[in-house]
This record gives sequence, C-alpha cells and structure tokens, in this order.
Amino acid sequence: MSALRWDPADDPEAWDDYVSAIPGACAFHSRMWKQALSAAFPQYREADAYLRRGDERVGAWSGCVFAPAPFVSFAESSPWHLYGGPLGAAREGLVDAVACWESQARREHACALSLTLPPDDFAASRDIVAELGFGLTGPKFTHVLDLPGDEGTLWADYKGSVRTDVRKARAAGVTVREVREGPEIGAFYAIYRATMGRFGSVSKPPGMVADLARSPIATLFLAERAGIPVAGLLLLVFGKVATVWMAASQPPERRHAPNHLLYHTALTWAMERGYQRADFGASPPENVGLVKFKESFGAARADFGTMTKTIAPLRSALWRASEPALRRVYRSLQGVRG
Repeated sequence: MSALRWDPADDPEAWDDYVSAIPGACAFHSRMWKQALSAAFPQYREADAYLRRGDERVGAWSGCVFAPAPFVSFAESSPWHLYGGPLGAAREGLVDAVACWESQARREHACALSLTLPPDDFAASRDIVAELGFGLTGPKFTHVLDLPGDEGTLWADYKGSVRTDVRKARAAGVTVREVREGPEIGAFYAIYRATMGRFGSVSKPPGMVADLARSPIATLFLAERAGIPVAGLLLLVFGKVATVWMAASQPPERRHAPNHLLYHTALTWAMERGYQRADFGASPPENVGLVKFKESFGAARADFGTMTKTIAPLRSALWRASEPALRRVYRSLQGVRG
C-alpha cells in the first residue's frame, strides 16, 4: 500500500510545463514525445500521473502502457530502454512512488513493470528498487557531458583530434543548418535508415521522425557538402537536457568528418540556449569506435539500466514465447514501408 495517490495528468501542456522545471527531466519525460510515440505505435499509450500525498503534489511519474495483444499489457517507464519513472520525488519517497505505480499497474492488470532511470537516479536508487523485487534485465551505458557556459571552454575540452576534424570538415566545404520542414527531413531519414540497416537494426518509422523533427522538443541538424545532404543529427531538448537521439552519415563522406562538425554545432547550439547537460545516447558495448568518438568530445560514460518486475507470470511467459515472431513481422513491415 502506497502513501501516495495516483493523479492522472490529463492536460499535456500542463504536464510538460510542470515536469520541464524538475531537475533531470529530458525529452522522454515529455508528453510531446509520447504523442509522437503513440502516433507511430498505437500499442503504446501514455500513462503520466502526478504523485500526491493528500492534496499536495509531491512529484510526478512519467510512464506508458504497452499493450501488444489482447489481455497482455506492460507498465513501462518508457520503451526501448529510454528514461522515465519518478520525477521530483525525494529519494526517501522512492519506495512510495514505485508502490503507487505498481498499485495502478495491478489495477490495470499489467503483466509486468519495467523501469529505466537516468544514470544519476539509477546509481542512487538501483539497490532500493532491487529490494522491491525488481531485477536488472537491461544493463546499458550512455555518455554525458555537462555543458560549460561558453564556447571557448567547450572547444578547449575536446580532444585535439576533434578540433582538427571540425576544421577539416569546414575546409572540405561541409556546412550544417537547422531543418524543421521540407524534403530535407526525408533526406535525413534515408541516411538514418541506411545507417541502421548497416548495423542490422530496425529504424524508427519515418512519420515518427518527421513528427519529432517538426516539434518544439527537437532540432534536426543537417550536414551538406556541395548542397547534398551527407549526415544528420536529431537533437531532442527538454528541461535542461539535450539528447542526441539519432545521428547518421553516408560512409563515403566520413573522410570529410561531417559528424564532428555536426556534434560541435549541436553542442554549441544547446549550450547557447541554456541547456546544461548533453546526453549522447546509449552505445552498443562492442562498438568501440563509437564510444571513443563520444569520449573525444569530453563526454563521460554513465551506467544505467532497465529493471523489471513480473506480476503476472503466465501471461508474461505467453508474450515472451510469441514476441520473436511478432518482431519478425514488424521488421518485414518496416522494410515494406521504407
């Protein structure tokens, strides 16, 4: 039994206004993000709520419900190992916050709970969450950079190779501009989809990427050479955090270092607008080159992970048995749509 009360957040604008002021909030906590998610994946719906003790609002819970099949649903803080969960609740109130979420999930007959906390919260709360019956099912790591207050410091903190490659890109005629409308979004998506294909990963739907690129919580940076798109970076921004969610380039153009100029431009843009932290996104452990690339900008590794608790074992087992086949269908559909 939780000492907190679950108060559904029905007004999207009021939700974003409230949580954006909470330290640590990022784009994945926003309602705009969840609207883009559910438009692309109808099996997801938002499940955001304010946490109240009596009549007092003491925090918020950012979450969603994944309902992939009849009689099967999962309460998640966010899909795909992205951040969610409690916001603004004091650490000593975490047990009550999780209990409140679990009670709501049980009322809605969820099969399991899945919680992915940002790195700082994960480090502070992992043991507490484990004592509540959650197990670590998705260990991950990202890279984060606390942004300085001026471009000179940002530039000086890069490794020398980054500064060299930024100059190299400019000398080769690479330029970067912001894009919010038009066919350039499609040009970026084509580069992104090809990049995901090379890694053997499934790309997000084009409609979702376009919706985010046009939204107030994102800026798309497009690198061009001789007027032709060669690379791009989709930066999500919310609260005081800027998150690199998608970055892609054409392999033949990498000799001109467009990615270095893209990241430098995006980081400078975020710093100038008052964002205090840049999150470079999770990296596959085996991709040593990508890890070194992020660290060359001064970003530091930060561990986090997804913790899961099963509350309906039979239905969870049935879903796990059918999930691989459904994922193959989804991959096939993405190939047709692309």
